[in-house]
Amino acid sequence: MVSSRIVDYHEDLVEEPEVELPQMVFADGEEPVGVRVLTYQSSRAINTILNALNEAEIQYLRESSFGKLIEIAEKPAFSGRFARYLLSRQLKVEKKHEAWFRFAGNPIRFSLREFAIVTGLPCGEIPKKQKMKKKNINEKPYWPELFGSMEEMRVSQAVKMLRKKTVTDPDIRMKLACLAIVSSVLLSTNLKMKMLKEYAELLGDIEEFLSFPWGRIAFDMLMTSIKKRDEISLSQDTIALKGFALALQLVIVEAVPALTEVVQDACSSSESESDDDEIESPVSKARRKTLNPAHAREVDRKSEVNIIFN
Repeated sequence: MVSSRIVDYHEDLVEEPEVELPQMVFADGEEPVGVRVLTYQSSRAINTILNALNEAEIQYLRESSFGKLIEIAEKPAFSGRFARYLLSRQLKVEKKHEAWFRFAGNPIRFSLREFAIVTGLPCGEIPKKQKMKKKNINEKPYWPELFGSMEEMRVSQAVKMLRKKTVTDPDIRMKLACLAIVSSVLLSTNLKMKMLKEYAELLGDIEEFLSFPWGRIAFDMLMTSIKKRDEISLSQDTIALKGFALALQLVIVEAVPALTEVVQDACSSSESESDDDEIESPVSKARRKTLNPAHAREVDRKSEVNIIFN
């Protein structure tokens, strides 16, 4: 974990402690009782990709900018019910790139800074040359180098190629794994989970691919999905979020470690899962642990709960 505060109070609150917190989107006690948050990223996606790799390949990822994602695979899975509860605890803030949540009587910020800390992903400015619109007329597209004449490729197919060692070239294997992580974990937007063709061109240089600001892109996608929700849409039983929604849970858990004192088996009937079961290998279907929503509510009611600010 980066040696930095994972949680910040609002600047105004630091300078003037007497200032009241911003209003909550829903008054205390009047939060809608929804079912869950759906995310297109399967909680097993990271493990499924790792299960298709050998130890040397996994170690390569551990030492790359995707290293924290390997650690995340061992943490509690995304809880759609907890995320649904959390979204109902939002504070009204106007900043486009920040969301604030009231938990255990304290404001907890979710911004690019916190996202970068819990994911370890590069979050710098997106290079202008990577607009992916203008290309050298003589430059050959890289997609055919990976998939030949196929115009599209499901993540499940690519993972199967890795697992069955249909692809043996070490360089190509790592490139497929990295693109699968981006496509099914960080930037997932639908249940089909296709390999993102527009980003395949970066794989000509895998080091360039790994240093690309995936964190900023993933954060912007998730934050846009959160911010577009008004009181009416937040009152729906089920809410869908695009992008790496697990990052929001990771930030809250880092701030409130007590949340992990009680966990339960993840269950697709109550927790968000992709319906793309094809991506799952037989060995990856073991149940993962996830947060217990009832315990989370109990922790939220305890104002004396330990919130980590330093």
